[in-house]
Amino acid sequence: MKSKHVLGPIRKIFFFIIIAFFTVLISFTYLLYQSEKKENEDKLVINIFGRQRMYTQQMSKDASLLYALMLSLNSGANYNSEEEVVKKIEASKENLSRASKDFSDILAAMHKGELNIEADKITLHKSILNANGYLSDIDALWLEFDQAVETMITSTVISDEVIQAVLYISDNNLKLLELSDDILDLVLEDAIYSGKIRGGIFYSLIAFMSILIFVALFHMLQNIVIPFHQLYKGISEIGLDKYPLKPGLPTRRKVTPIVSEINDTFKKINDLITLIENITNNASFMEVLNYINHTFSSFIPYNYIGIALIDKNKKSIRASYGVSDGTVNGLPEKIMGASWNIHDTSLDKLLRTGDARIINDLTEYTAGKPLKPYNKVILEAGIRASITLPLKVSGEPVGFIFFSSKTKNVYNNGHVKILKTLANSMAISLNQNIFINDLLYGSVLALAKLAEARDEDTGDHLERMRIYSRVIAELLYESNIYRDQITLEYIENIERFSPLHDIGKVGIRDEILLKPGKLTTDEFEAMKRHATYGAEVLRAAEYNISQKNKSLFGMGIDIAEGHHEKWNGTGYPYGKQGEDIPLSARIVAIADVFDALTSKRPYKEAFTFEAAVRIIREGSGKHFDPKIVKVFMENIDEIEKVYEGFLKSESRVS
Repeated sequence: MKSKHVLGPIRKIFFFIIIAFFTVLISFTYLLYQSEKKENEDKLVINIFGRQRMYTQQMSKDASLLYALMLSLNSGANYNSEEEVVKKIEASKENLSRASKDFSDILAAMHKGELNIEADKITLHKSILNANGYLSDIDALWLEFDQAVETMITSTVISDEVIQAVLYISDNNLKLLELSDDILDLVLEDAIYSGKIRGGIFYSLIAFMSILIFVALFHMLQNIVIPFHQLYKGISEIGLDKYPLKPGLPTRRKVTPIVSEINDTFKKINDLITLIENITNNASFMEVLNYINHTFSSFIPYNYIGIALIDKNKKSIRASYGVSDGTVNGLPEKIMGASWNIHDTSLDKLLRTGDARIINDLTEYTAGKPLKPYNKVILEAGIRASITLPLKVSGEPVGFIFFSSKTKNVYNNGHVKILKTLANSMAISLNQNIFINDLLYGSVLALAKLAEARDEDTGDHLERMRIYSRVIAELLYESNIYRDQITLEYIENIERFSPLHDIGKVGIRDEILLKPGKLTTDEFEAMKRHATYGAEVLRAAEYNISQKNKSLFGMGIDIAEGHHEKWNGTGYPYGKQGEDIPLSARIVAIADVFDALTSKRPYKEAFTFEAAVRIIREGSGKHFDPKIVKVFMENIDEIEKVYEGFLKSESRVS
């Protein structure tokens, strides 16, 4: 009886604690379930409204693309065949039509107060009632927006209606986005409020049961722990204890490192979110790469980040972007712009499998194999380990990203997981920049080639200009002249935009442009206007993309407007002098004159290489920037190699 009396209260307390514990556990599980359910519903709502945002942006983008393609088709200024352009127009119209229908479907579902994604249905009657004003605004705006979309879809030629439609879509797509965001805010506010009410009830229940558990544990302390302690104390006092009792509670010394590690983990998660946001928001991909270079070192060790792009035929790969922390020798300078047959590289396998690759000892990896030129440059730069990931957009590979370190054995599969998240965002940013820039640049370059084609005597002047301009810029970079302005990206841009220098010739009359003899004073004045015409053409193109906070043709404008200015101020169109003339224009001026001198024209024979060089030297400080001429003369052997290469190409063609 006594034993039963002693154990009875303990047994009751024990069972009560078990029941209370499971009650708390069930309540918490139910609360978690409801919370996850609501979170999933919120995600579905955000997903649906996100799709609506995407459809709005898609319609704006497709309308602009459709307009550009129709303009290209109507003007005949495009690289592709007319059939290819027509196919692209039909594809754009189909995409535009699909996005319009999907937007309408979501809008109709919002009016019903029931949103559906596959098998999931979310009822939002209360939220939709609160958002009635915004819905009315969307309905009014969508009525005209949808009509503008329909105009774009049904039109086959550029007309005033088409122009008004594309302008209306461009001007009002942000309003649709903002109204959708306002409705989403109301829906989420309602969800948060109802979640708080429900959570408050269950948290109160959990708190009540927790208090009961605490009381029960206190009774357990009185009935078990204290008596046991007294028992142990008594045994200890008579010297029967073999092992002294040691406190088992966690100490600050044990807990602090764990807390620090958790805090560090959350900080890294927050940094990663910020990084991805910046990748999405930056206009220039080089800005994105520089931002990663300055902020990503806490996630993964590296001394160099490189991007290689795959050509459209997936046959070659080109080193396109690169940044280093300044501790590697020759990267990216020695590798940038180089290209290789992808099937001759180990990247061919990665292209097929889509897997990431870790090389933790590059010296060992290349041992016993023929050393590829790019591996030689990388090893000489001090790189000893690398991790490579394919960059994909919609499942299609567009290139590779390389993180490289001077230290061996620094990469693991954890780094791969982090980089996969980064690589997806980078690929989207890269693809957007390449697509938009190439579309705009291609249209303008076609116009430049059209202007050049009117003058049959210029031959391959644009191509030679492009090469000469790049070589001079590279020589300046290597000589540390104007190093504060000339970067690897600057060199790429001057090669890209130097062919646009005479784009303004499209505005010069044929009788002046094609006149074989010497121009009269009035004719020469008219000819000189091509510099300002060219700048106006490019400024018009620049204005259109500046609305999206982007800049593409800034250097092209400087080159077109300033390549006939002279160092001593006697040039045109504005008589600028010295460093008031943009550096890009001063570089192109030398390339332009040198190629003109060494080329045959109806009114003159081609000058010899030596005679052309002498004229460039004599123009130093008068026509040309003396610093650029100095580097030009110091590297005259390099210039001559390029010149002779052109001579050989022309002889093969003839």
